[in-house]
This record gives sequence, structure tokens and C-alpha cells, in this order.
Amino acid sequence: MLVLARCVSLIVVSLIVGASVFVGASADRVAIGQTREAGGSGRVAVRRNRRDVSVYRQQAAERFNRLARELEQLARDCEERGDAAGAAAVRESARPFTPGNASGLRLPGTVTPPLAADLPDSERAWQVPLRAARKNYAEELYSLAQKTLAAGHPAYAFDLVREVAERDPDHPPARRVLGYVRLGDEWVSPFEARMARERKIWDDRFGWIASDQLGRYEQGERPFKARWLSAEREAEIRRDFANAWEVRTEHYLVRTNQSFERGLDLARKLEVFQEFFRQLLPAFFETPEQLRQMMAGAGGAKPVPKPLVVHYYRTRDEYVAAVRKETQQRIEQTRGIFFPRTGVAHFFHDPEQSDDSTLYHEAAHQLLSGARPAHGEIGVDNDFWPIEGIACYVESFVPTEGGGGALGVNQRVLAARQHLLQERYYIPYTAFCQLGLHEYQADPEIKRNYAQGAGLVHFFLNHDEGRYRDAFIEYLSQVYSPTKSVRTRPEPIYRLADVEPGDLDREYERAMHELPATSPSVPAADSRGEFTDEATSPPSRRTTEPGGEPQDESAGEPAGDEGSSRDSEPSAQPLRPARKPRARDNRRPDAERP
Repeated sequence: MLVLARCVSLIVVSLIVGASVFVGASADRVAIGQTREAGGSGRVAVRRNRRDVSVYRQQAAERFNRLARELEQLARDCEERGDAAGAAAVRESARPFTPGNASGLRLPGTVTPPLAADLPDSERAWQVPLRAARKNYAEELYSLAQKTLAAGHPAYAFDLVREVAERDPDHPPARRVLGYVRLGDEWVSPFEARMARERKIWDDRFGWIASDQLGRYEQGERPFKARWLSAEREAEIRRDFANAWEVRTEHYLVRTNQSFERGLDLARKLEVFQEFFRQLLPAFFETPEQLRQMMAGAGGAKPVPKPLVVHYYRTRDEYVAAVRKETQQRIEQTRGIFFPRTGVAHFFHDPEQSDDSTLYHEAAHQLLSGARPAHGEIGVDNDFWPIEGIACYVESFVPTEGGGGALGVNQRVLAARQHLLQERYYIPYTAFCQLGLHEYQADPEIKRNYAQGAGLVHFFLNHDEGRYRDAFIEYLSQVYSPTKSVRTRPEPIYRLADVEPGDLDREYERAMHELPATSPSVPAADSRGEFTDEATSPPSRRTTEPGGEPQDESAGEPAGDEGSSRDSEPSAQPLRPARKPRARDNRRPDAERP
């Protein structure tokens, strides 16, 4: 649940009831293939596609193919010498890189040591050229990443930097962009470097502690207000949330009265998630200009971030009592909530619930809000959908072995597919953007809007090798802009991507047709139940083709996706007649861009 305040306005993110359907055509329409100029003069201008990243993808593919051929020849040389193990190692180094796989990988924490002086000649024969090939390829790719960024493709440029670091883990510029500093023979974050200077160590049982206190911890003692207590006595005291345990990690401060172990587990999950989330939306957390400066070597290491605060209560009752101090809304039915005004996310321990979807949903809200200075309302009058769409999209995040994470099959995305293809339920993009917070939340069919929002985010980030990814990230950045004139009138994605809104709607429908009902490419089934691609009853059908009017096609009740923070399954609501969207000019002068 994200709370946005005009005084105190509640967005019930975790309370998933029905979603309001608002179907209509754009009030600002021009001929296909043309658009009005951003200045609002009314003149029609032909747009050119400035967002075509395919040329840079092709250049990256050509470089990789050269590397693959070089390494394949090296592997064959190993086989001719009878070194099957060497050939296998070389071919493993030639596997293609995909950003999705990289999210589940961790870079080495130590600097690669030089080859041993007594290394057998048979092994040196392939180790030396392999290292040289990988380093040369990494240099070429980093240069391409700089060109890609200069051409206006920060998301793909960032993906290239991630591949540079995988091919050459000791590439200093790539490590710098990814937030590492070198400390002796180790690659660490600025926070870890600070901990080292303070003579603190990380222990998987106790978190960050002073190195000279490890022995006392292992003997069952715990520090509390400048004195040492037994672990049992400390646990009694910390049952009162006023004396809660505090778990500090690089990006989070988790306060909990449930148990230190649960707080530590929560902080670890959130750390893994935030790294994934920042890689998903790189140009949101670093502007293209900041990325250019980092890639050029300007500036020093990134500063240690101020931690995001999470409160985790021992019981639901404690959670409700604490959160009610912030709002008078329906807290009892939620499983989590985030208040941008305070910057604190609240959750509680539920021994019968192992689903972390609400945790990641609210963490997304917190990360996005925390990346911008306090700026009051967002999405109140229009463009509310991406705020919830991105949070719903990442609900299916799961940590993976090795310290990374990935998205599983997202039930909301699959529900959006069903709503569109079987029930012909879809709000055209321009009309969807005209919905503000209160209008979006007040409708009895809110569940469908949440599903469509997640579906659109999946489309914009993944379709056609991420063709719209940069445009979506720029749009999201404008929605969260600290400048009011920008965030209240963000430039729509179709203008940022140089396409027509009707074409965007049709392309989204084609993408949903191509998406299998249980595709691993969709954000994999979670604990909330199986999704069926077959309608269980004739659905209520309302469709608006791009440029057309809504039409009733049948009656019945739709099958929707289950929400993440309601104790009981909400009943499906029949669609109600669509309303015309209010006329709104969503343009603003280019000079006001962030």
C-alpha cells in the first residue's frame, strides 16, 4: 500500500478489490503517422524514430560473434592437445550474456589474481589467450556502451556495462559505474569500505558488528544501551517496539520486535531486491548525464546512501495500531503500507503467510520515492497507472541461489492477457494516462486496472528486446519528478518513443497474443494460486478498439487475478458502462523536461 497525501490520501495497493474500468478514446487525436508539436501550437509534424537501439544491438552482436569465433578456435586447439577440461572452460566463457541472467549472478568480490608462476604449460596455453580475449572484448564493449549512451539509450548502455563487468570483473570503469570501489584486493561498495574503516565485520548470524565483539556475540551476549545482556533478556526487552532490534545494511534500516533473525532475513531480501530493481530501471536512479560522467571517469565513488526505513511488527494488531497513527483508512485488511511523507514502509509477521509479493510491491514504492527529493503529490490528477503498474510488475520477484534474484510468472500480467484477449477488456493508453489517483482507486473494478498496469509495464520493458524501455523509464522519471510542472504533465510514452498511440495499443495486443499463458518470460507461478487461460464463464466484454467507441459484447462476471493483501478472495464485479475521459492536453514545452 502506497500512501500519497493531499491531506492524507490512501492508495490501497495491498488491498486488492475490483478495479475501475475507464474506457475511452484520446481527446487529443491527429492522423496516424503524425503528431502535434510539443509546444502546443497545433501544427502537425512528422516524427522520426530517435529511439531505435537496434543498430547498437547489432554492433554488440558483431563484437560478440568475433569473440565467440576466437574462443571456439581456442577450444579446438585445447582438444587437439587432448585438454578436454580446458576446451570446456573456454567454451563456458563464450556463452552469450543476457541481462535477465545477470540479475541472478554476483560479481567476484576479490580481484582476479595473476596466473601462478608454476602453472603447467598445458593450462597456461589457453588461460593466457582467454584472459586477453575477454579483456579486449570488454574494452570494445565499454566503448560501445559509451556511444550507446551518447545516442540516447541509457538502459541498453547500462546492460552493456554489466556485460563488461562479467567478461572482465576487474574492469575499473565498469566497476565504478556499478557502484564498486577497490579496497586492497577486494571489490566492495562505499558502505562496505566505510564498515572496514570502522573495523566492523559482517557475520551471517549477527549482521554488521565490531570485529572485537564477535566472541561475546558467540557466547550469547548482546549489547543494549551501553551494557551487555544475555540474548534471552534482550529478546524480552525488544518485544516492545520502542526497544526494537535495528538491522542496518547498506540500503536499509529494519526495525523489528519479532526477532533479530527475521529482521536480518528481511534486510537481506530487500538488499537483493533493490539491486535487481536498480538494474531494471538504471536511468531512473541515475540520470543519463550522471551515467555519462561516471562512464567517463568523472567524480569519485558514490556516496553512502541514507538507509530506507522498514518497520516490521510482531503481530497484525501492533501493525494496525502503529499505522493508524498515520491514516484512518482500512488498514486492517492490508499486509503492508508505505508512506512517502515519512519514508517508512510497514509490515507485520504472519506465520501463515510465506508470500513476499507485498514486501516487494511496497519496496518498489519506497525505492522510487526515495530516489527523488520530497515533492508532495504524484499521479493525483493523471498518469497514476505507472506508480502501481511497476510495483505490481515486480511482485513476483524471487531471490535465487548465488545472491541474485529474478522475476517469476506474474499473475497480474497473465490476468491482463486474459482480460484483453478473451474478455476484450482494455483501456486505450491515452485514456489510461488520464486517470488520476482518486479516479483510478474509486472504481469497483480496480483489480483489472492493476492487471493492465502490470501488463503495460511488462510490454514496455521487454517487448522487441526492450524497444520501449528507455521511453518508459524516462516517463516514469517524469511522473516522479521533483518539478511540479513536469510530474503533473509527463510526456506520454508514445511521444518519447516516436510512435502513434493507436499503433502502441495494437502492438501491445499483438505482444499479448504472442505471450504464452504461462511463459517464463513473464514476471513464475507464486503462492497465490494457479492461473487458467480458459474463461470459466462467459465474461462481461467491453472493448474499445483504437479510435473507436466501446461496445457491449456479452454479459457475465470476469475472472480476475488475486490480490496481494486481502484476507479473503474479492468477488468479481460486472463491468459498468464506460465514461468519456475528460479532455486534457498532456503536452508541455520541451524546455521543462527534467
